[in-house]
Amino acid sequence: MRTFVHRSALTGGTAVLAVGAALLTGAPTAHAAAAETNCNYIDDAARPTVNPGSTGNAVSQVQCLINFYSGYPNWLEGDGSYGARTLAGVHWVQTCNETVGGADGIVGPSTWSRLYAPKDACAISAF
Repeated sequence: MRTFVHRSALTGGTAVLAVGAALLTGAPTAHAAAAETNCNYIDDAARPTVNPGSTGNAVSQVQCLINFYSGYPNWLEGDGSYGARTLAGVHWVQTCNETVGGADGIVGPSTWSRLYAPKDACAISAF
């Protein structure tokens, strides 16, 4: 019995250490890995300006990146329509990451950059 308890504690402790190491080192989370395959509405190099009221694949990309990379607490539907819910998510990303231009709702170069690479405190692994 004592050997079983010791091995169980050792196995559980190893799992906790592995998860902790992944969080501390910034290793990709399951969500970030999923984003690599899920967020492919536009080419990563194509970063058009996206505004409230916009529709299309670029908006779907913004929605997907918010869902899979940022720590934004509300799930956005990837419907390609930039409405009030997407605006709230973009504002959150812009505020948390202190993007150039502030929380103006316009997804330009600074916001695109932080959608793909949020500050550590704004990334999904921080929440």
